[in-house]
Amino acid sequence: MLLALLICGLGSLVTSCSQEDNPVFPDEPVTPGNSEYLNKMQSLDWGTGTCYVYGHKTPDVDAVASSLAYAKLMRALGYNCEARVSSGMNRETKLIASLFEFDLPELKTSVEPQTRLILTDHGEYLQCVDGAREAVILQKIDHHDEGDIKDADIPFVLREMVGSCCTLVYQCYKEAGVAIDDETAHILLAGIISDTGNLGKESTVQADRTALLELSSQVGIDSDSLSVINNMMRETKYDFGDMTDTEIFCSDMKEYDINGYYIAMGSLEYRQPGMDEFLDRMLAVMPGLQEENNYDMVFAKIDERIPNTGENKDKMPYLNGGTYFIYYGTGAKAVAEAVFGPSLREGVCFSEKKLSRKQIIPLITEALAGMQQAI
Repeated sequence: MLLALLICGLGSLVTSCSQEDNPVFPDEPVTPGNSEYLNKMQSLDWGTGTCYVYGHKTPDVDAVASSLAYAKLMRALGYNCEARVSSGMNRETKLIASLFEFDLPELKTSVEPQTRLILTDHGEYLQCVDGAREAVILQKIDHHDEGDIKDADIPFVLREMVGSCCTLVYQCYKEAGVAIDDETAHILLAGIISDTGNLGKESTVQADRTALLELSSQVGIDSDSLSVINNMMRETKYDFGDMTDTEIFCSDMKEYDINGYYIAMGSLEYRQPGMDEFLDRMLAVMPGLQEENNYDMVFAKIDERIPNTGENKDKMPYLNGGTYFIYYGTGAKAVAEAVFGPSLREGVCFSEKKLSRKQIIPLITEALAGMQQAI
């Protein structure tokens, strides 16, 4: 009922889009060979079955949206591709899909050997659909560090450090000469709003701004409406409701194999008051996660959000209060303090800057390399 009310309240802000799942073809036929990108797509070993497009496990909006939009692009170019998710989707994703009226991918938790795959928004086998190591990975579209799925082993890779993977998919549409219809524009817009915080995150670059401006203009969503939608998405994402503490911690957690260390890192946001209590609750979850999954170390970044009392509080209800970084496991303290400096207390570091997980993982990688050299 609440979701229906929210959608009705924004009815004038959102342009409705088709529910058809047919391929989207460009206004002018794409001539094979008219770009390096199209030539590369033609050269891939597509096989005879369906090629599946996956974002990472525990998918966020950007992972889901980038896989959906990229599968649509591949179908427009004549390739048999379908988007799937390897685990359940979060509340934010379901909200924006309902608001923007697009269908979410079906769940497919594993793939058979030699299945053709395209990966979006990740480059780690631990974040892939089960069976990915025995599959044939044709493409990787990603905006993170390389990970253990090496670029050199994949026929086509587009990996740039932009704020949203959907920005890269948007660029692929432009490169291919395929028109972005309104449904696809909404899908791409959803990912960019979410992963850049409506262009507010530090990882945002000019390419994200360009894509968001063009897509929002196309579907008739102005800047004030974008702010409203962004706030709705964030409220939904961090409304933990009746979730257990373990479910909260794992709601946006990724796994990494870094230099032989098996690591998990959550990414959360918490709003004052009560940060100290929330830190303690998340710290209490970490030993059980480590034991159950045999992690070497468990980390989480928790962005503090402070109520905004300024004149712009309607557009920006909360302000950034910095990033807490909690840790558990043998060697985890040394890694955390190498990245963030001395602990505030056992298990907790702090940075005055709001940092993304994408910014933190390379620093952890560097710290782990330093530890190995010291042994």
